[in-house]
Amino acid sequence: MRLKFKSAQALLELALCTPIVVLLVLGTVASVQIAGARAGLEAATQAAGDAAARAPDPATAVSSAHERFQSIVADYPLGSATLTVSMTGFERAGHIIAASTARVDLGWARFLVVPTQITLRSEVVLTLEPWRTHRLSR
Repeated sequence: MRLKFKSAQALLELALCTPIVVLLVLGTVASVQIAGARAGLEAATQAAGDAAARAPDPATAVSSAHERFQSIVADYPLGSATLTVSMTGFERAGHIIAASTARVDLGWARFLVVPTQITLRSEVVLTLEPWRTHRLSR
């Protein structure tokens, strides 16, 4: 009789703890997915800004920034990723501002009471290389 009581108690504890453990695991997976997507967006934005800062003229700066951004974003779980590049002049010590947004889809985690889509934003401000002469497009 004592053995039956212990196995029933263990079964009850398992039934009570399993949903909590499953929710913790799924919450951790969602957090890791968001953190990875954020790191990817920040890396892509930084790389786009770097590519723009090293370009010889403003038109090349914008196109190379977009190319670099898209090549990096493709490797991360990001949706609708957009990049805007603006400049405060394209002369020495000018600034490149690269801003991006993207969405992370968490539709699989609806029952965790989290939003199904999270919008991430990233921005970098880089100074154009002061030692380099940039050609102005005329």
